[in-house]
Amino acid sequence: MPTTDGGVPRARIGPGPLPRSRTWRARGLASARRIAFASVVASAGLAMAGPPPPAASATVDDAGSPRAKARDRFDRAERASHDRRYAEAVADYDAALAADPSAPFATVARARVADLREHAEGGYAPLARLDEVRRDPRRGRDRASVEALASDLAAFPPGRVRSEARLVVAEAFWHELGDPRRAAAALGEILDDPSADRLIQALALTELVAVDKELGDVAGALDAARRHPDLAPRLAADLARVARRGPLRAAASALALGLVLVGAASFARASIRAGDPRPVASAVVRPLAVAFALYLGGAAAVIVHLHGGEDARPFLLLGLAVLAVDVVARAWRLAARDERALARGLRAARCAAGVVAIAFLILERTAAGSLDALGL
Repeated sequence: MPTTDGGVPRARIGPGPLPRSRTWRARGLASARRIAFASVVASAGLAMAGPPPPAASATVDDAGSPRAKARDRFDRAERASHDRRYAEAVADYDAALAADPSAPFATVARARVADLREHAEGGYAPLARLDEVRRDPRRGRDRASVEALASDLAAFPPGRVRSEARLVVAEAFWHELGDPRRAAAALGEILDDPSADRLIQALALTELVAVDKELGDVAGALDAARRHPDLAPRLAADLARVARRGPLRAAASALALGLVLVGAASFARASIRAGDPRPVASAVVRPLAVAFALYLGGAAAVIVHLHGGEDARPFLLLGLAVLAVDVVARAWRLAARDERALARGLRAARCAAGVVAIAFLILERTAAGSLDALGL
């Protein structure tokens, strides 16, 4: 890993820049996922040392002193790690620590040697193979390189390197190559790998859920969360709420569309009966209803803005929705032939249900977090 002049490691966050997502919501989610991905892979990145720092000058450490010997072995370890000679790097880090355990770079050396030992399976050959792709952003964007690494994973022994390599492959297929189904397969292999680190598995689960949701497979995402409840205990409950929204969305859309059709048919029937649509329009669009809608939407939006609210659209849209349902209700009453109390009550109930349905659709589109608070 590249270091600063003081020997402090600079964090690497994987191959290449973050990809652009298709929507603003996806960009926010992708940024959060890549930050989490960086926190996991950065541990393995300790083995990916960049060009070694310059050796300390003789004015700081006298030649032949323990500090100078430790610095020399530390620099040799950095070069060996950069050249993917990890066994030599471990030996030199140990020698540096033995020569001067209190050196300024001792903490870095301890962290790097511990990390290398955690990735020592297969005699460091799998780690070297992974670093060939991870260090070069161009390989992370090249399908042939990613496919080759995915193929080589079959020969990797159990351990951290295998699961981290699968995570790198999944990220490349999803974000760089636009193949979310291949990414889902690699993430599923991490979840089924008993030797995988739990933190990597937890990240793989959240990534798999995001991929399934992008593919429109909420049921698959929910199944994955339920199969691994210990990795993300609240994820299954959150996905269950999202899964319930599908039927609710369909029912609300059908109810809202039904009211639109009833309103249009009622206005047409009343206009034909009156012989002129203008008096019917005056009868169904009442000034008091318009004023109430403006109050409900506008005043609430102003209050939200004054109190630091981020989005006033739900209130504005709800005010328009209430006005629209009121117009439908008045047109329906004008066109209806049945004026019994039961018929009037059923019409009122259907219109009230329409307001609730439209409010649900508005919240799902503009403020889904509000639905979470309501358990929907």
